Amino acid sequence: MLAQKNKASGASPILAAAYALLIVYGSLYPFSGWLPAEDMLAFLTAPWPRYIIRSDIITNILIYLPMGLLVARALRYRLRPGAAVIAATALCLLLSLAMESLQALLPERVSSLLDLLLNGLGGLGGALLARLTVNPPGPLRRLAALRREWFLPGRAMDLGLVALGLWALAQLTPLLLSLDTDHLRKGLLPLWTPGFPTLFNWALLAAYACTITGLGLFGTILARAERNTSLPFIGFVSAVLLVKILVMGRYLALETAIGAAMGIALAVVLRPAPKPLRFGAGGLALLAGFALAELEPAASVIFKPLQPFNWIPFHGQMHNLSVFSEILSLFWPFLALGCLGAFATRPNRRRWMAFIGGLLVLTFIFLLEWRQQTIPGRNADITDVLLALAGWSLPWWWRIHTSRGEPHGQPGRTYP
Repeated sequence: MLAQKNKASGASPILAAAYALLIVYGSLYPFSGWLPAEDMLAFLTAPWPRYIIRSDIITNILIYLPMGLLVARALRYRLRPGAAVIAATALCLLLSLAMESLQALLPERVSSLLDLLLNGLGGLGGALLARLTVNPPGPLRRLAALRREWFLPGRAMDLGLVALGLWALAQLTPLLLSLDTDHLRKGLLPLWTPGFPTLFNWALLAAYACTITGLGLFGTILARAERNTSLPFIGFVSAVLLVKILVMGRYLALETAIGAAMGIALAVVLRPAPKPLRFGAGGLALLAGFALAELEPAASVIFKPLQPFNWIPFHGQMHNLSVFSEILSLFWPFLALGCLGAFATRPNRRRWMAFIGGLLVLTFIFLLEWRQQTIPGRNADITDVLLALAGWSLPWWWRIHTSRGEPHGQPGRTYP
């Protein structure tokens, strides 16, 4: 047990360090045009901004929430729970203070006390979330019991559930909800107006049908064999689509509704199929859904000129809440595919399969991105390639890192 704890805690510092580097990159990009500043901490006493945008508030909290979570998890076996929360929050505040101070030297960036406080709030939220996972209160204990009752054990299975959650989060970003009746009417307008905002999009329908089919089959891989996940999956997808109507700037298109219904039906029909068939069909469905969505022109900007390939990672994607949906949409399918591959591969073959699969993923996504240079409204971006490769690699790294010393025959080792 102690060895398993050490391995689990050893993964979190690596992930925390990698995420901290991403924050540094996003905060100080483009790393040029540095100018001297009389007082790099002047923003601490500057007046509050005249206008505060809700999306900026959410963005600053969300960026540091994973940082607080990872740091608190890295410290949970070294400090008392309360001390781990305080230390994680303090480290997030120090990182944010350093970034805001250095931004005072960049003419394209603006330092703000509000950003610092929101970053600290995000770090605190992440640390508290990590604390709740160690010793959860009553409602979370019941949720954990349901997780154990319905899904296979192990942290690798938890990573698969995270992939399902990221799909839902991608649908609901930018997380700006509205109960305004006029907004709800506009959100539902495409359902009874097929020509709004464009003609019926068969490619979008096919993409959504494939994606939901892949999601459903992926869920059956994570679930215990004796559990029928059909009704929970129907409820999960339906709830996400209904909440999507409340998100400002989101529409529930007719193609989405029909595609989701088709995907649910296919996933339910294939649920009793042999597990190897569900592995293959689920993976192919996820790839097909992703490819169809990536190759579809963006109708709203169809008359804009074609864009060249962007070779700068995360260019313009770190401080805009709307692009979180794009980042999640690129990351979660390959996270799920990586989980499928890692689950189905014997331990002594995982390193080679991770490497070979990574090359295939790299080739596949790069060709898709290169093709987007000829598609109206699309932006070919090296960031998409890196996100896909990271999504694929994480389950393999996590599986290899946490499987050392496991007893032979542990559930979920291969074909869980």
